[in-house]
Amino acid sequence: MAKHWSVYSEKYKFMKKALIIIDVQKGFLNPLTKIFPFKIKKYLEQNKRKFDLVLFTQYLNRQNSQFAKLLNWYRFIDKKENDLCEEIKPFVNKNNLFKKYTYGSFVDDKLLKVLKKNKIVEVYLMGIATENCVLTFARDAFDRGFKVIVLKKYCLSDSNKKLHEAALKIIRNNIGEVK
Repeated sequence: MAKHWSVYSEKYKFMKKALIIIDVQKGFLNPLTKIFPFKIKKYLEQNKRKFDLVLFTQYLNRQNSQFAKLLNWYRFIDKKENDLCEEIKPFVNKNNLFKKYTYGSFVDDKLLKVLKKNKIVEVYLMGIATENCVLTFARDAFDRGFKVIVLKKYCLSDSNKKLHEAALKIIRNNIGEVK
């Protein structure tokens, strides 16, 4: 079920675009990801004007979450892990930050309402972790009618490069573009 978006390029040429930066948070930083926030910052400095909207998501865990109850995973409950990385904070404000308590960003309608209100057609995705929250966002956005473009140089897994590559393959074959 591969998508060949080049057929649609003329249709989408003048459509409104949003850049979504997913879960660039301190708790995801490790030897695989430590330079990642700097890459995001540089990209934002050079490219944010190419988008009609720039939005951020932030994952917050809770003691009674599915992650805690079913996976026995209690990370991202406190600020030292769930806080956004310092490099992206200058770009974030209360109107462009969407907090979430699961993999998906469309669980409540807040983010969807902002995208629709701004007549966004294309969503460009970057963030951590490709195999979890980025892939979930891509699927959810696709299901809600958005054209999805994942910026592969600006997505990664905090645990395994193979998971990152597998998620990109799923996105490319079933959801949207990977650039």
